[in-house]
Amino acid sequence: MRKKVLIGIGVAVIIALFVGISIFRAASKGNPTVETVKMKEKEITGNVMIPGTLQLMNEQKIYYDAERGKVKKILVNEGDKIKKGTPLVIYENEQLELEKEQAKLSIEQSYIKLDQINEQLEDLKKKEEELKKQVGKEEAEKQIENEKNQLQMDKKMTNLELKQQKIQKETVEKKISELEVKSEVDGIVITVDEDASVAMGENVKPLIHIGSLNKMKVEGVISEYDSLKIKEGQPVVLKSDVVPDAKWKGKVLKIGILPQQGSEMAAETGNEAVQYPVEVLVQDQNIPVKPGFKLIMEIETERKKANVIPLTAVQQDDNQQYVYVVKNGKITRKEIKTGTSTDEYIEVTSGLTKDDEIVREPSDEIKAGVEVTIK
Repeated sequence: MRKKVLIGIGVAVIIALFVGISIFRAASKGNPTVETVKMKEKEITGNVMIPGTLQLMNEQKIYYDAERGKVKKILVNEGDKIKKGTPLVIYENEQLELEKEQAKLSIEQSYIKLDQINEQLEDLKKKEEELKKQVGKEEAEKQIENEKNQLQMDKKMTNLELKQQKIQKETVEKKISELEVKSEVDGIVITVDEDASVAMGENVKPLIHIGSLNKMKVEGVISEYDSLKIKEGQPVVLKSDVVPDAKWKGKVLKIGILPQQGSEMAAETGNEAVQYPVEVLVQDQNIPVKPGFKLIMEIETERKKANVIPLTAVQQDDNQQYVYVVKNGKITRKEIKTGTSTDEYIEVTSGLTKDDEIVREPSDEIKAGVEVTIK
C-alpha cells in the first residue's frame, strides 16, 4: 500500500514539473523580438547586368584563299611575337607568273613597233624633202599625206595599246604582291593550322590566328530598354563563375546603332525583342581568364544620393511592395514605392518617413497588429 502511495506521489510530481515548465516557457516566450532600422540617405548606383563573351580586342584570322593559288609556305609558328606588317603566308600562282611574263613581252613588242613607226616617219620626212625639190612643197605634202596620216594613226594606236599593257602588268604585279599575306596587327601567333587549306563548309578554320593578349573586350547584347540607359564610357564590373571572388574593371566601349543581325526581323514578326550589340573594354591587365570565357557585365547606369532601406526589409504582395513598421510597440504595415536597387539596399521614393522604425528582417510571425519587442 505504501508503495502505491509513493508511486502516486512521484507521478504527481512529474506532472506538476511538466506543467511548471510549460507555464515558464509560455511566460518567458513573451512578444517577438525584432531589429529595426530607419530610412537613411546613401549614395547608390543603378546597374544593368548582362552576360557576355571575352574576346581579343585586336585580332586577325587568315583563311585559305583559293583564288591566290596554293600555299607555298607559312612563315610563322605558334607563339611567335609579331609586328604589324610581318609576312605570314606566301602563295604560289603559276598563272599569275605567266600573265606577268606575257605582259612584259607585249610591252616589249609595242616598244619595237613604236621604234619601227618612228623610223618610217623619219624616212617619210626625208622623202618629203626630196619631193619638195622636185615638185614643190604643196605637191610633196599632198603625195605623202595618206602615208603620213596612216603612220601617225598607227603610232597613236600603239601608244594606247602600250598604256593598256602597262596597266595590265601593274594589275598582275599587284596580285602577285598580294600572294604574300602580312599581319595587320601587333600581337602573338595563337594558332597555325596547315591543314586548314583543305577544310570545306562549316569546318573551315583559319590558317593563322593572331592577336594581342594584352587588350581584351567583352561582347554581349542589351535590350531596347537598356540601350536607352547605357552610354559609352560608363564603368563596368566584370565577374566570372570560374573565378567566383574576382572582379575586374571595364568601361563601355561601343553600343551598336543597329540591332543585332536577325533580331530586327524577329521583332517585326513578334517572336522576340530587338537586341543591340555592346562591347566593353577590359581595363585590368593579365586577368586569369581566356578568350571565349563567359563573363557577367555589371554596367553602372547611374550614381545618385537616395533614401534607402535594406532589401531584406521589403516584402512583396502581388505587385505591391510593403514594409513592417513598429509603432507604439505594435506592427503596422506600410505600402511603399521603390526605385533603384543594389545588392544590399533599395531606394524608397514614397511611403516612409525618416522617423519610421522599420523591421530589418521580418520573420513569419511578424504580422500587422502583433505586439513586438525592439532589440
